[in-house]
Amino acid sequence: MGGMARPLRPQYVDRTQVRRRHRTWMRAMVLATGGWGTWWLWVALTKWAPGLAPPLVVVYALTCGMATVGAALAFFTIRARKAWILLAAVPFLANLSLASIPLLFGDEVRAWQQEAVDRQAANEVDDAG
Repeated sequence: MGGMARPLRPQYVDRTQVRRRHRTWMRAMVLATGGWGTWWLWVALTKWAPGLAPPLVVVYALTCGMATVGAALAFFTIRARKAWILLAAVPFLANLSLASIPLLFGDEVRAWQQEAVDRQAANEVDDAG
C-alpha cells in the first residue's frame, strides 16, 4: 500500500477473501478439467491397456455427471457485466462440449474401443502362436 497515492488510501478496500462467484467459477473449471481428464485417461487406457479400461458406460456416466454440475455452476456465475459473461463462457462451453461427446461421437468412440480390443486379442493370439 506504500505506492498508492495519498488521497486514495481511505477508499482502498483490502479483500482477503475470495468472492463467492469466483469460487463457483473455479469449481466449474475443476469439474470440466476432471471430466476431460477422465476421458483422456480412458483413451490412454483403451489404447495401451484395453483390459484395464473401464466400461464406456461408466466413463459416460462419470463425465456427463461432472459436466452437468459444472455447466450449472458456470451458468450461475454469469453476471450482467460483459467480462463475467465472457469469463463464465469458458467453463460453460468446456462442460457443454464434455457432455456432448456421447451424443456427437458415441458411435465413433464405441468403434474405436472395439478396434482396440480386437487389436489386443490379435496380439495375444500372435504371442501365443
